[in-house]
Amino acid sequence: MKYVVTIARTYGSGGKEIGKLLAKDLGIKYYGREIFEMSQGVESDLDSGDDESIHNASLEEADELFKQQSKTIREIAEKESCVIVGRCADYVLRDMDNVVKIYLYAPIRDCMRRVIRLYELNPEDAKSLIHSMNKTRGDYYQHNTGLNWSEAVHYDICLNTAGLKKEKIIDIIKNYIKTKID
Repeated sequence: MKYVVTIARTYGSGGKEIGKLLAKDLGIKYYGREIFEMSQGVESDLDSGDDESIHNASLEEADELFKQQSKTIREIAEKESCVIVGRCADYVLRDMDNVVKIYLYAPIRDCMRRVIRLYELNPEDAKSLIHSMNKTRGDYYQHNTGLNWSEAVHYDICLNTAGLKKEKIIDIIKNYIKTKID
C-alpha cells in the first residue's frame, strides 16, 4: 500500500537528517528541496529555492511557487510512497488517505548544540539563526495555509528529538506508520 510521511521540523531538531534516514530505512524516496527543483513554470529570481530567497520573493512569486510545489507534491504522493520534508506537505496532502504527518522539535539549547556543531557558529549566532529560520518557516506556513505551523493538532505525531538517538526516532515513526497504515 502506498503512503506518504510528511515531516515539519524546527530548525536544528534534525528533521531533514531523520527524514533522509527514515526514507532509506523504509526503502522509499526522500523529497525536500528537490520539490522546488521539480516544480516547473515559475519564472523568477528564486533560483536557489532556499528559505531566504523564498522569504524575500515578491508575494506573487511566492504564491505561484507554492501552487507549483503543491501540484508537484500531490503528483508525487499519488505516484509513490515517500518521505517529504517541509514545503507545507502535511497541509497540501491533508485530504489524502495514508499520509502520516510528523512534527519534530527540540528545546532551543539542543537545537543550538546541533547548529553550533554542524555550522561552527558561536552560540549567539546559532540562537539567532534558529529563531530566524523558525520565524521564516512559521510565516511561510501561516501565509500558505492560514494555520499555525507549530500547533500539534495539524500532525499525527509531535516528537521532541532531544536526547533520543536517530535510530530510536525512526523506530517510533515506523511503529506509528505500521499502526496507522496497516
